[in-house]
Amino acid sequence: MIAARFGRWCRPALGMLIALLLAACTGTDPSRSTERSPTSGGAARQGGAMTVAVTADAVSFHPYKTTDAASRDYQSLVYANGLLSRDPHNPDNFIPELAESWSLAEDRVTYTFRLRPDIRWSDGQPITSADFKWTFEQARRPENAYPYVSNFDTIAAYEAPDPRTIVVTLKEPLAVGLENADAVVPLPKHIWEKLDWNDPNRNPEIMAPTVVSGPFKLKEWVRDSHAIFVANDLYFKGRPKLDTYEIRVVGTPQMAFQKLRAGEVDQASIPPEDYEQAKRLDHITVYEWWPAAATWSYIGFNLRKPYLQDVTVRRALAHAVDRQLIIDKIQYGLAQPTYSAFTPTCWCYNPDVPRYDYDPARARALLAQAGWVPGPDNVLTKDGQRLRLRLLFGPNSNKVRERIATVVQEEFRKLGVEVEIQGLEWAAFLQAIKSPPFDWDLVVLGWVSTVDPHWMYQVWAEQNIPQLNAGAYVNKRVEELFKQGAREFDRERRKQIYQEIQRILAEDVPYIFLTMNKAYTGISNRIGGVEVSPLGIGYNIEQWYVK
Repeated sequence: MIAARFGRWCRPALGMLIALLLAACTGTDPSRSTERSPTSGGAARQGGAMTVAVTADAVSFHPYKTTDAASRDYQSLVYANGLLSRDPHNPDNFIPELAESWSLAEDRVTYTFRLRPDIRWSDGQPITSADFKWTFEQARRPENAYPYVSNFDTIAAYEAPDPRTIVVTLKEPLAVGLENADAVVPLPKHIWEKLDWNDPNRNPEIMAPTVVSGPFKLKEWVRDSHAIFVANDLYFKGRPKLDTYEIRVVGTPQMAFQKLRAGEVDQASIPPEDYEQAKRLDHITVYEWWPAAATWSYIGFNLRKPYLQDVTVRRALAHAVDRQLIIDKIQYGLAQPTYSAFTPTCWCYNPDVPRYDYDPARARALLAQAGWVPGPDNVLTKDGQRLRLRLLFGPNSNKVRERIATVVQEEFRKLGVEVEIQGLEWAAFLQAIKSPPFDWDLVVLGWVSTVDPHWMYQVWAEQNIPQLNAGAYVNKRVEELFKQGAREFDRERRKQIYQEIQRILAEDVPYIFLTMNKAYTGISNRIGGVEVSPLGIGYNIEQWYVK
């Protein structure tokens, strides 16, 4: 669950999408990138160091144990993509990554990939099909609890007939078959097969990988302080031009931006309130774009709670949230309202879903209809129970989420609903919302969506409770429609299927959908080689350099 991302992976699983430090968006046409051109000057050269300020530390380097953005960011530096990547300039298409070529048999279910001959682990051992097959077999074992294991449901066989060939057979033809067949990011079998897949105490590679495939190698990681990465000489796209890439964990986005403004770091998020100031600074460039894989914010319901299982209550609370106030006062105009699980950047977007615009009178009427009436102190009660909700946000350094939580608290108070707000450090937040006793009612969060809408099914699937579906939403019709969408090859018919999904989700209100966010980040002008695409920046990080 993420509202920020600056990694390089582009995988089927959510959170493995190229974006960078996403914040909010304006009413500008979201189909168009509005990036500012980088400052010219300074030839590319080898060497130098880059420092990035972030506000949330990673949880671990285990690609098959994490779902948070911070961990994905770290992992994307040390582990290469899988067989393919989406083309950053034409996201509907795929381009080679660790595979040099691929083909689809006439049966439309058998995909054959040919690995590049020059791919190596950082210890010099070749990356082979055995690494892919072993990783696949480990990740799909139920006892290893891979959060995205449902990606493998459609795979009938995963074979490695020779060191450079991978053959993946699906159970049926799928519109998303190629992306589905590209199922794993490989781990080094010759290292990991001797170690425990799950226990960091018995597998040091989980927290401090020593044999990697990405552009950088981990040199040092001090939790909640910093992580230092050094160039991988054996990276298959060529040794990065940067010698060192350092991530510093700071307290808040405001602190990160101050370090960027002072020249203490080379890259940082920009709080919405500082966006205009950042655009005027001579020594940094603000890169900005409307992502093909959009980021959107929401308030999620814990549907385990009996009083929130009443859709009338959820609709009432949705009517009590002033999206425009959030956009104007918290996101400083860098966002636009959204009303369902797919945003205007998706080809399947449905603009005609039920909307719960700000209407306090309608909210009061719906709550009364659901049987909630004011008590002696004006707090709503029903059957002797007060309507008191606990709202969590994370990380606690995220001021945008904190302010959204405060707005929600005040608006709900006007209705007679008590709201307790609590911000948690990122790892503690994830633990709280995904583990018993699930002692929360609301969360302020965001998702980075997928380029193809099919993969968003993971958010709503019953089998993904609680890892991805933290609110425990269950709707079998939605799950069946996602399956239909994956099987449908006609784009227009696929669009109709996903539009129906959006309509159902909007009616059910498992989330209060808030805003679609514009992506932007600030980078010092001493850094060159940065390119912006609909998938964001960072996909060519091996070409970044100190001018």
